[in-house]
Parts: sequence; C-alpha cells; structure tokens
Amino acid sequence: MKGRMSRSGLVVCLCAAAVALAGEGAAPAKPKFLVVVQDKAALNYENTQVGEVVEGTRLEVREAREGWAFVRAWFGRNWSEGWIRTALTVPDTMVDVPLKIAPTRPRDLYEGKIEPGKQFLEVRVKLEPTDKSPSRVYFHFEQPQSADLYLRIGLRTQVVPYGFVRKVGGMTRPVFDTKEKRQIILLKPGEPLIETYVFTVPVRSRNFTLVLKDVAVEVPMRR
Repeated sequence: MKGRMSRSGLVVCLCAAAVALAGEGAAPAKPKFLVVVQDKAALNYENTQVGEVVEGTRLEVREAREGWAFVRAWFGRNWSEGWIRTALTVPDTMVDVPLKIAPTRPRDLYEGKIEPGKQFLEVRVKLEPTDKSPSRVYFHFEQPQSADLYLRIGLRTQVVPYGFVRKVGGMTRPVFDTKEKRQIILLKPGEPLIETYVFTVPVRSRNFTLVLKDVAVEVPMRR
C-alpha cells in the first residue's frame, strides 16, 4: 500500500499547563523526532489526558522512559507538551532507510503537460527498508519553506514536487497526482519500493539534490 493520505493537527482539549508560546523554554541541541501513526493518540500531562494528536503529527522528543516519551508538538507559533506511548509512534527520520536514485534528465513534456520556461525532472527513488527502518514514513510538501521532501537546485533554490506517482485501490495503473501534497509510505524489511516524484525546474538548471527529511542525496544525471 503506497501513497495513502493523512490529516495532521490536534484535537484541542488542552489545559493551560500544556500550552506555551514558541519562544519559551530551551530546546535540546540535537532534538530527535517521532511521528504519530495512530489517529487520535492520547497526549497526557500529570496523569491527565490533555489532548489527542492525529496521525502524521510530528513530535519533538524532550524525554523518554520505558515505553513513553515526553514530547512537544508545534502548531504555528505555539507548542503543546505531554506524554505519549512510543508504541503509537515511529522515528521521524530517513537515516535508517537505504535508498538509491536512478539516473535521470530533464524533459520538456510529462504526462501531456508543458510548463513554459521550465522542464520536468522525474526522480525515481528505490527504498530498501531493513529491520532498522521505521514502519512508515510521512512526507509533507505543501510549501518549500516547510517541506520535508523537496528538490534543491544549486545552493539555495528549493522546489516541492509538481506531482508524484501513487497507486489507487481498484486501479491497475498508477496515478500521476498533482493535487495531493502529502504522502504516507509503508515500509517492510526486505520489500523494496520505488517512488517517483516529478519536479519543474528552470531550463538549463543543474546540480540537483533530493532532500528526504534528514537525508540529502545528489540526483545523478544522464548524458
């Protein structure tokens, strides 16, 4: 199952002790992150449930102990804190997901579409999950500034996917989706997956790097 979509956010029933402005408190020097894999997972504070975080919510780990993690969830300029069962989360990282990128090159036409002044760059990624890999990965790419999946061109320019290929239940042919800006990939050890992302890039641009959360890989180009 690939390309399933999710919501993200918080079902609000938070107490005042769990809510603070973003500028307060000190964050760890090297924070670790989790992502919620169950809808309406309970967030607890001092033996009281103070809220529910939905599937796909990204959490910053502040402390961990015996199957629980004390986490901070950011919502705009505000954040909320509480304890959550780690069984309801997976590590929010791509470090433990080996991957390869197929050689590619820009093209003027893709799926019958043309973008004036730009070219299409199809990037095919082969994921080879192991026992160390998370069971699923969540990608969000609504805006270049906040996306955790994007193409870096040169040193500064960031481009989110123009579209990506996903499978739809009941259909034998994969669908090229240009509207959805979120993706969930389910990973199983020993079962490789190929994900295809398409970007629009300026004509004659070079030096492409694909960024997948905390991993950056140079995109090999065909001659």
